[in-house]
Amino acid sequence: MSESERYLHTLQRFGIKPGLERIRALMALAGEPHLTFPSVLVGGTNGKGSTVAFLASLLQAAGLRVGVYTSPHLVTYRERFRINGHLISPKGFDQLLAWAKGLAERVATETPHGAPTEFEVLTAMAFRYFAEERVDIAVVEVGLGGRWDATNILEPLISILTIVGLDHTDRLGPDHFTIVQDKLGIVRPHHPLVTAEHKWGVLRLVEATCTHLNARLVRVGRDVTWRLHAATEDGTNATFITWRGKYPVRLSLLGVHQLANFGCALAAAELLREMGWEIGDEAIVEGAQNAHCHGRLQLVRLPKRGNLRVLLDGAHNPSGATTLARALRTLFRYRKLLLVFGVLADKEAAGIAAKLVPLADSIVVTQPQSLRALPAEKLAQICQSFGKPVIVCPTVAEALKEALAVAASDDLVCVTGSLYVVGEALQSLEGASLDIAS
Repeated sequence: MSESERYLHTLQRFGIKPGLERIRALMALAGEPHLTFPSVLVGGTNGKGSTVAFLASLLQAAGLRVGVYTSPHLVTYRERFRINGHLISPKGFDQLLAWAKGLAERVATETPHGAPTEFEVLTAMAFRYFAEERVDIAVVEVGLGGRWDATNILEPLISILTIVGLDHTDRLGPDHFTIVQDKLGIVRPHHPLVTAEHKWGVLRLVEATCTHLNARLVRVGRDVTWRLHAATEDGTNATFITWRGKYPVRLSLLGVHQLANFGCALAAAELLREMGWEIGDEAIVEGAQNAHCHGRLQLVRLPKRGNLRVLLDGAHNPSGATTLARALRTLFRYRKLLLVFGVLADKEAAGIAAKLVPLADSIVVTQPQSLRALPAEKLAQICQSFGKPVIVCPTVAEALKEALAVAASDDLVCVTGSLYVVGEALQSLEGASLDIAS
């Protein structure tokens, strides 16, 4: 572990502390770098990362210099900071962290707000990075919730709300209405909101908020629609229709659920065009095809094993598991499905397992190297209740090795349950890449 990582891990003891006081103090000391570049802020429960990937890809295809800030990372903190698809350099990351560490110590000692959290320090670093690198626009993923998330210090041109599900109920509230109220904190007066949300009761709250703020509401599924032509493990072909045009595209990110995520990105691009941004139709087509989002239905083929396929998906809640289960039933063909499965203790392990375990022929349960991990033995007990064979491995690397050892070339190995599990699998999986050297 590097010195930078050790310092960031020390900040984890401060946990998650909702509120904008500390990030505002950091930004004030830094000279308000977050106000020097335009941005789009993407919140929601599921689909945030994919929507960010699609929007960043098509903006880059339009010739723009695009900053991207996402969380969590899979292998290295540097993944959270990208410009036009390239990770920040190790030297650049260390320099930014040294700068942020000094500011964080001042906030902790000179203000009544207490020490900034790990996420707040990383967010301050991202905004300083984008300002220094003079990005044309930043596409920023909300970390947790919306109203009190550190990213919400931005003044975005457009806000995007993907599907809202039941996640982080201990912090955001017990039901969809309470959670969506928090997530709607990213909407700005007189600035558009794009949403893929379709639940009737939630939509009424979204509409009421936009009316109150005089914010234009663009609904994916109404204002942006599509005709699906084909969906396979090689991609998805569809024609999208907006209020401005019609676009035949091939989506590089797998799964029919990506149609709504691309719809959100396309709607944001159309709104930016109305604001005067030069984004050609060809950029939309190119951006759809070139988007990358590691750990979301990421298919890795192992040539040395007869092209044995490993599917990596960070489904960490029942909604995400439902999406993965649908893809496993409809997109992929295999003789046997082997599940490498690990979750965090604060997630709905039983709800995730209920969607995925019945589809598997065998399950290898494990746990990521995180203090928040659910012990593999407890997860095994949950999985055994479905009457499937279960093997327990103490680490993700051992679990993946076990699954690959028994898998035939026409089987499918699916690694899932948490992005932390996916990240550790990627580190030990020959043939997989996170473009870390970029």
